[in-house]
Amino acid sequence: VPLSKEDRPRTAFSTRDNHYQFTVLPQGITNGPATFQRVINHILGPARWQYALAYIDDIIIYSKTFEEHVSHLNDICTILKNARFRLNPDKCEIARTQTDYLGHNIKHGEIRPSPTNINGLLNTRLPQTPDEACKFVKAAEYYRKFIPKFSQIAEPLRKFVPTTRTQQKKGQKTIITLTDDEIKAFEQLKTFLTTDLVLRIPNNRFPFKVQTDASDEGIGAVLLQIHPEGDRPIAYLSKKFATAQRKWSPMEQECYAFICALDKWNNYLNGIKFIWETDHKALTQLNKKA
Repeated sequence: VPLSKEDRPRTAFSTRDNHYQFTVLPQGITNGPATFQRVINHILGPARWQYALAYIDDIIIYSKTFEEHVSHLNDICTILKNARFRLNPDKCEIARTQTDYLGHNIKHGEIRPSPTNINGLLNTRLPQTPDEACKFVKAAEYYRKFIPKFSQIAEPLRKFVPTTRTQQKKGQKTIITLTDDEIKAFEQLKTFLTTDLVLRIPNNRFPFKVQTDASDEGIGAVLLQIHPEGDRPIAYLSKKFATAQRKWSPMEQECYAFICALDKWNNYLNGIKFIWETDHKALTQLNKKA
């Protein structure tokens, strides 16, 4: 991706021998990823969201049949060739029924965490510093949509997540001893990650169902689809209550759980009929009161 002449001096650097500046977009520059993403989105044009998606330089092409896939591959390769982009054959996978993409394994309408990433988390030792605890929580949080009530489980370790750069630097050096609650949270997250975490990819042929619940600590919700063989989870949601929210009445807390679920899954639920399941009897009277 070429840089404009007026922007090249902003990338300049000096060595003992000479002074240099980039003429094309280099790796590591602040606005590089966002700029490259816009370029890729523009190049893919109408193909984007129809049969191709891209995250920076990772492009995935999806098709219903092999013949259709060959046609889609030809289209994308032609687009990239005309844009003077080159592909690395060693990193290309063609005509796969399953694939690992952005830390997830996608196969036959199901999505799972990538085994490689999960093994890395499972092999993590008990944190010795706030920085190690923070890195574990952040890595596990990437898969929070697979874990029911993630916020409540991870809460004891949340205090190690720095909110300022000073706290971050301090956390790299300070040695800590975890409490029983913190060790329990650490082990519980690892236990969840060892289970077969499976979510179904949404299919508009089947009706949606939302289940919500609230406790003194926070809220939880799950988005399901009703398949002939039973309900299948699409995503999980959890959120811990702030101090003021804990003072709400049970009805307010249950309503808040539903509002959060609607906000989170608006793209799936907006404009369609779906089932809402709750264990709070008083909420069933809302329609009658309205």
